[in-house]
Amino acid sequence: MARTNAKEPLIWAARDLFSVKGYDGTSVDEIAESIGIKGPTIYKYFKNKEDLLKAVVDTAEDEYIKGMGITRELPDMINSGAELKAYSLKSLQFTLKNDTAKKMRRLITMEQFRNSTLAGLTTRHQLTYLQSIYASIFKKMMERGQMMQGDADIIALEFISPITIMVQLIDREPRKKKEALQIIEKHIDVFLERYEFV
Repeated sequence: MARTNAKEPLIWAARDLFSVKGYDGTSVDEIAESIGIKGPTIYKYFKNKEDLLKAVVDTAEDEYIKGMGITRELPDMINSGAELKAYSLKSLQFTLKNDTAKKMRRLITMEQFRNSTLAGLTTRHQLTYLQSIYASIFKKMMERGQMMQGDADIIALEFISPITIMVQLIDREPRKKKEALQIIEKHIDVFLERYEFV
C-alpha cells in the first residue's frame, strides 16, 4: 500500500542518514529508498535537497526548544542557585539523551566546515543561543539581587563553555560520560559559589 504522506518520514530519514554519511554523502534517492519510496517522490514534498535539509533543521530546532524548556518566562522562573543548577542539569540530560539532539550534533560537527547553514547552526547551538538564554537568566537574577552583579553576557559564556566542551567529549568518547558529568556538576557548584548565588 502506498504511503499517503511521506513528508515527516522523509525528514526523519534525512536526519538519520545525514548524521551518519553527511549532507553531501547522502543522495536524495537513498533517503527516499530508506522509507520505501522512489527518489523523485521527494520533490512532491521538497523543492530540492537543500529544502529537505532546512526541514530537518527546523524540525530539530522545534524539538530542541521544547525539550530544553525554553520559553519567554524562563528567566522569571529561576530564582536561586539551586533552581539554576536543576534547570541546567535537566537541560543537559535532555541534550545527551534526545535522539534528535545527538544526531544533529553529529551532523553539525561533520558538516560545519563544508556547509554554511550547518556552520551557523553549530555556532548557534554551541555558543550564541545558549549564551543568550543564560545571559537573560543572569540579568534577571542580578536585578532581583539573587547573584553578584557583573557582565551577564560574559558570565553566561563562562558558565556554558565548560559544559559545551564536556558534551563534545561525551559525544566523541562515550566511555567518559560519567567523569564528564561529574566535572560539569562540580563546575556548576564552583560557579554558583563564585558568583554568590542565593
